[in-house]
Amino acid sequence: MPSSRKIGFFNLTAPIYDHVFHPALGELCQQGGFADEGIIVDIGGGTGRMAVSLQNGKRKVLVADASMKMLLQSTKRAGLWVVGADAVRLPFRQGCVAGILIADAYHHFQNREEAIGECARLLRKGGILYIFEPNIKKFTVKIVALLEWMLGMKSRFFRMSEIQSLVIGCGFKAIELKEDGASIRLCFERIG
Repeated sequence: MPSSRKIGFFNLTAPIYDHVFHPALGELCQQGGFADEGIIVDIGGGTGRMAVSLQNGKRKVLVADASMKMLLQSTKRAGLWVVGADAVRLPFRQGCVAGILIADAYHHFQNREEAIGECARLLRKGGILYIFEPNIKKFTVKIVALLEWMLGMKSRFFRMSEIQSLVIGCGFKAIELKEDGASIRLCFERIG
C-alpha cells in the first residue's frame, strides 16, 4: 500500500503534474510493442499523460492509480478508463490484459515483487510489460531520489539489471533493455 505521505504529494500536485513533470514523455510509450487490440493498463499512471498516447480504435486503455486526485486528471482525457487501485491488488481477472505500462512509477512501489507478480497474473501469455524508469546512475536522477527521500516518499530507485532480475523471476522474458540518458526502458513478454 502506498504511504499516505506519497499519496498526499500526488494529490497535492495532481492539477499541475503534467506541466511540471515530464510533459513530453507520452511518445516514448508508443515504442512498447503493445498489441494493436485488447486492454492496456497503465499502473501508477496518475494523470494519464502516457496512457493517452496508447489509444487507438481497438485498444481499451485504463489508468490504475492509488491517488484519486491524479485519476481525476485522467478522466479529463477522452477515452481513458480509470480505476483507483494499488499495484498489488488490481481488480481484473487473470490473463485478461494484453499489455501493462509502468512509467515513472516502479520506484514508488513499496512491494515491487508483489506488484510484478500481479502484472504476471493479469497479463495473457505473450502479453507485454513495459517499464520506463529514471536511470539512477545519472547525477540528476540521484538529486531527484534525494528530494523524494527528503519528502518522505519512501521511493527506491533501481538499476536496470535489478529490475530485469526481479521481473524475469516473476515469469517474464526480456525483449528490450535500453538506457537512454536519464531514463531506462525495459520491455518484457509474459511467458508460460
